[in-house]
Amino acid sequence: MNTSRITTTASLSLAMTMTLALAAPVQAQNQPVRFIVPNAPGGPTDIVARTVGEKLADRLGVPVLVDNRAGATGTVGGDLVAKSAPDGRTLLLCSSSVFTSTPILVPEAPYDGRTAFTLVTNLVSVPYLLLVNPATGPGSVKEFIARAKAKPGSMNYGSAGHGSTSHLVGALFGSMAGIEVVHIAYKGSSQAASDLMGGQLQFEFEAVAGGIQYLKGGKLKAIAITSAKRLAALPDLPTVAESGVPGFEATVGHGVCVTAKTPAAIVNRLNQDLVATLKIPEVRERLVGIGAEVVGNTPEEAQAAIRADIPRWEKIVREVAAKAQ
Repeated sequence: MNTSRITTTASLSLAMTMTLALAAPVQAQNQPVRFIVPNAPGGPTDIVARTVGEKLADRLGVPVLVDNRAGATGTVGGDLVAKSAPDGRTLLLCSSSVFTSTPILVPEAPYDGRTAFTLVTNLVSVPYLLLVNPATGPGSVKEFIARAKAKPGSMNYGSAGHGSTSHLVGALFGSMAGIEVVHIAYKGSSQAASDLMGGQLQFEFEAVAGGIQYLKGGKLKAIAITSAKRLAALPDLPTVAESGVPGFEATVGHGVCVTAKTPAAIVNRLNQDLVATLKIPEVRERLVGIGAEVVGNTPEEAQAAIRADIPRWEKIVREVAAKAQ
């Protein structure tokens, strides 16, 4: 009996079995996928997760359970995924801030997002609206900057909280426009919007999904959008860059992360399933409807985009962190 041949055949069979198990992790044993959203239910990020999760479940053939775990600047939900089994069954809806700002602004976090997670794909990119009071606010970014330079420190803006994306976008805008603006932190963006309507604030940056509601009925006025190009849903609204602040771009990417210990075969299989899900017309229509731009890139492309984003935000994030000390 040729024992060496039997041993070789057995080894090849074992290797093939392991490869197949890695390539299709979520179907094994019909176990559900847990999709962690580090925010409260009902917001734009929750909508993204539920829209994608519903159709991803159809593709995988197993339930995708959206689990909202808000708290501690998103690190409560993030910690669950960072410490999860590397089998592709625990996903995190992660924003770009997990990699760009949270490691600096939340040094007490139980993990460093830059090493704790692997980004499977960017699902969507969400730009922000520059909102002003329709009765008293400037009619354009150039007029805004002229007012701010004429009376330094007179332009107050509200955000969803210290270190929030709306705070950082406002700080970046002030820095690149060369103007002095004053930040006021709120417990939520809706409170800031209310004070902007009431005249206590001069402007606010709000994600399109949340801010577009204020444009209806003229409650607030948008004078620019923070994306690199105009949004298809608001084609007449100019970008900040084309309106007087060249090179300005500030968007938030929302993607899917898994623990960094996850094997590449699982990451790539999840990527294929997620990208295919984003191509479903019903999914694209829903995401575009909340003001998002659908992405769906490879893990390599997604991670390269984050690496490029980190130095662009680091200066502003460190300035914001220093002011909090």
